[in-house]
Amino acid sequence: MGSFPTSFLGALFHPWAWRMAWRDSRSQRGRLALYALSIAAGICALTAIHALKSSIQEGIDTQSKCLLGTDVLISSRRPITEARLSNVAHLVRETALETGFSSMLSVPATKGTHLVQVRALEGGYPFGNLVETSPPEIWRKLQARSGILLEPSLMVELGVGPGDTLKLGALELTVLGAVGRGVPRSNRFSGFAPEVFIARSDLEATGLAGLQSLVYHHVALELRATTADARKEAIAEIQKNFSENGVQVQTPENRREAAGEGLEKAKEFLGITALAALVLGGIGVAGAIHTHIRRRLPTVAVLLCLGCPTQAAFGVYLIQAGLLGILGAVLGASFGALAHALAVHLAASSLPVSVSAFPPLLSLCKTAGTGFFLCCGFALLPLLQIQEISPSATLSGRSPARAKTPLREIAVYSLLLLLVWAVARLNGSSSLRALALSGGLLAAFAILAATSWTLMHWSRKFLRPSWPYVLRQGVSNLFRPQNQTLLFLLSLGLSVFLLLSTWLTHRLVLGQLTLDPGGNGPNLYVIDVQPDQTSTIASLLASYNLPVLEDSPMVTMRIESVKGLPLSAIEPLLNAAANSGKPNAQRVPRWVMEREYRSTYRATLNATETIVAGSWPPQEVAPGEPVPLSLEQKLAKDLHVNVGDEIVLDVQGLPLKARVACLRKVDWSKFNLNFFMVFPPGVLEGAPQFHLLTTRLPNEQRSGELQRALLEAAPNVSAVDLASVLATVAEQLQKAASVIQLLAGFTLAAGLPILVAALLNGKDQRIRESVLLRTLGASERQVRSIILIEYATLGLLSGLAACLLALGAHWAQARWIFKITVPLEIIPFLVALGLTLGAALAAGSFLSRGVCRHSPLAILRQG
Repeated sequence: MGSFPTSFLGALFHPWAWRMAWRDSRSQRGRLALYALSIAAGICALTAIHALKSSIQEGIDTQSKCLLGTDVLISSRRPITEARLSNVAHLVRETALETGFSSMLSVPATKGTHLVQVRALEGGYPFGNLVETSPPEIWRKLQARSGILLEPSLMVELGVGPGDTLKLGALELTVLGAVGRGVPRSNRFSGFAPEVFIARSDLEATGLAGLQSLVYHHVALELRATTADARKEAIAEIQKNFSENGVQVQTPENRREAAGEGLEKAKEFLGITALAALVLGGIGVAGAIHTHIRRRLPTVAVLLCLGCPTQAAFGVYLIQAGLLGILGAVLGASFGALAHALAVHLAASSLPVSVSAFPPLLSLCKTAGTGFFLCCGFALLPLLQIQEISPSATLSGRSPARAKTPLREIAVYSLLLLLVWAVARLNGSSSLRALALSGGLLAAFAILAATSWTLMHWSRKFLRPSWPYVLRQGVSNLFRPQNQTLLFLLSLGLSVFLLLSTWLTHRLVLGQLTLDPGGNGPNLYVIDVQPDQTSTIASLLASYNLPVLEDSPMVTMRIESVKGLPLSAIEPLLNAAANSGKPNAQRVPRWVMEREYRSTYRATLNATETIVAGSWPPQEVAPGEPVPLSLEQKLAKDLHVNVGDEIVLDVQGLPLKARVACLRKVDWSKFNLNFFMVFPPGVLEGAPQFHLLTTRLPNEQRSGELQRALLEAAPNVSAVDLASVLATVAEQLQKAASVIQLLAGFTLAAGLPILVAALLNGKDQRIRESVLLRTLGASERQVRSIILIEYATLGLLSGLAACLLALGAHWAQARWIFKITVPLEIIPFLVALGLTLGAALAAGSFLSRGVCRHSPLAILRQG
């Protein structure tokens, strides 16, 4: 007996404990390996997400300048003058200029048209980037010859190639080639339209200069500074010279931080699903160890009788759990590395930088180690049974447990919470946010478990003695001793809940972006219409029997002061009040202060607006009095203004004093022309402006024909087909939804091994029950019917729990996030319920085949 280890730590490093752990697992290795697969699925998801984020972040860190293409990029909606640039000329080695705007591009040969983002370049931008073009080296030749470069996808869509002629405004340009990677996106709107590149010297000949409303001016500066400190000083001086509102100064560090912030948010969001899969795998391991220990209680009792210390026996089974975790971690990390390589291959064209297909080794080790410790942590709870074994009671067939020790259970639960928090923290969240995420996830598990338990309880109460025996027995089997019904419901219910919830969310978002084919709202915008062109455009629409639904003049302005305080004073004042914890004190969003507002004037409300305070602005204003203004209510809240307060606006260099006459509630989900600020007629007519007209096409076939006619009548005008734009947005959402659904699939992948192992663990019990039933006179058909009813009930309860939680999450999203009322659709929930029921029946029937083939005598002899 001296060969037994005498302590817990000693057992973990004693050869006897490892030999015993290996020998004891021989009859259960297959089933334990199934639970290792559930851990592996969670680690795979976690590894793929963290490795991809680490790879992209590593690429961003090493290629940060490629994200911007220059040392400093100055952007403004207004032209940046040579006089302004001369103030920092001593800091700059090379300068490049760019003017960007949206316009219509036409193909004279085929009469085809397309909305594009025009980028007119002058200079050597991007500095240091190798621009991929076809044919090669054509990028540098763009400045020396008149022509146009297109994205490859646009060339395919228009059916053109090098040498063909395209028309931009009044200028015909020869297609020089295609541009691939290497040119950073100029602004966030370029993702909605393909980019084309021309020489800035050709801009004047297009006739579009000065006629476009959404114009961006960029100046790229390559600095003289060669050291990090000198670069910092130069950048600080440039930022000081261009510090006014409306001018943005970007550096590679800014772009890198923005990209990194987006990556962190994406990783944190997707990591929640991976965390759910990992925790579900841990619960599966806890269930596996629980069943395994229950079967090994007599063996443990014998060891204790032979003098083996309880701590040593505990160590034997902890070693088994550790081996299970190591197997799951290795498999998960391996499959995660493959998933990372696949994701890099599929998304290579969409990634901002070049990324290695092999994930960082440190990321693999961190996620695999986290999964291993989480597996061991979840295994501790069922292993506490070993601490409570009474050898004499176990060997005599009586209750094997001593009085429980709640302090140990509290310690284990605390350790589990700490481990889940650590995994959430690994997602990049702050400590407090990680605590909220882990608490929310555990609350979701608790709600699902409570829902499952409630359904089980009511199904038992619902049974009636008058029902057929087969039905009563099938439902009652859910409550047999040592059942794993709750584990079954939890694993299958959570998987179905996540898949159904992501599908419903995706459908809810797409529903917000879908045009009503039978409605009367606009589906085509005509933008950049000059005041003297409105009658021409209206007549053209009338010739196609199309109505002018809205004709809104738009005037650009900025907020200069609020209630007598300039923005430079009011922003820190309100932010300080918010920091001090004063009631109802809120920070001022930066976009409210810095943005350019496009305001309009009209005499009435439109269909998407409702007055919530005050009255509509009167058209007559006394000389010298502030002009009345209708303000959108959320903007008023951000600015901390109400009816009667005064706001001074900068209307393209001229101050305009306005008084808030009313607050409007605006339904931004509609596609009508909505504005933050609306003035009465008679105020802004003399200000520089352009018009935006909307109409509704009865079918998509006429869109191209109308766009060609508009381009011929007014080359500076752009027609935006809303259906096409929404299709682009929907395509991007579909890609995001596919990623989310894929990760929800990892949760399903983590749940399936648990289901299979739970069914296999219950197979011995079902064999014994079938033998007893057949001994009592039941036919094989009755036994099979009982089993099928049991599986059907499990599937039905799992589906009901998942559907109830998905319905609650769907309602909460619609109510508090999208702020809409959605009708209850029964069909998606019925489909999910049917699929869950079918999956449970199929899996249970397949894994329980042969239950009725065993000899009753042989089974009864086994005791």
